[in-house]
Amino acid sequence: MMRMKKILIAADDAHTSAWIRSAMDELGVTLFEVRLNDLAARLTAEEFDLVVLDGGRAPQVLAQNVETATAGGANPRLLILCDRDALTALRLPVRLRADFLVRGATSDEAAARARNLLWPGEEVSSAEIIRIDDLTVNLATYQAYWNSDPIDFTYMEYTLFTFLITHPNRAYNREVLLRRVWGSDYYGGSRTVDVHIRRIRAKLPPELGHRIDTVRNVGYLWRG
Repeated sequence: MMRMKKILIAADDAHTSAWIRSAMDELGVTLFEVRLNDLAARLTAEEFDLVVLDGGRAPQVLAQNVETATAGGANPRLLILCDRDALTALRLPVRLRADFLVRGATSDEAAARARNLLWPGEEVSSAEIIRIDDLTVNLATYQAYWNSDPIDFTYMEYTLFTFLITHPNRAYNREVLLRRVWGSDYYGGSRTVDVHIRRIRAKLPPELGHRIDTVRNVGYLWRG
């Protein structure tokens, strides 16, 4: 499994940080926060996929600081939040892929611009992100994470697991699961389902694994 995308929120204002976090939270990413004075040091020490920067009235200067701090090889995308009266002076960095957002924009616009930077040409919508406790499943990228750590499902384990969690509180017998997950042209026995369920449970934390119920004489059910 690929690792989860990492977004660094750089802002001094707590309300702005909270708004950005809320807007980014639907994307199925790992979020980090840093104050503007500590931004350069954080970027030098750790790599991020996207930096969401509260540029305020000096977006040009702060954007240049990000570009300088990452000149050693890191190549994060950059989304700059700036005041409307600062737009005339704004110049996006040349080396980094970047976009800007005017203060007062909606959360939906912020998320859309972040998606375009993180997944250019293959944006992920909120409908394709499933969250269950600390589990995140990205239906668009075939990835699953527990507390930001990837769960190493095989393709068929992932497909069976996502089928169950997207059809909660309903028992499916093995024959139906074979048909819906493996396809109508699969000729393996129903034992295949049992083997995959056992492997899925072993890869999940116990509190999640226990939510896959074995329904006697029927099959399996995900308790939603």
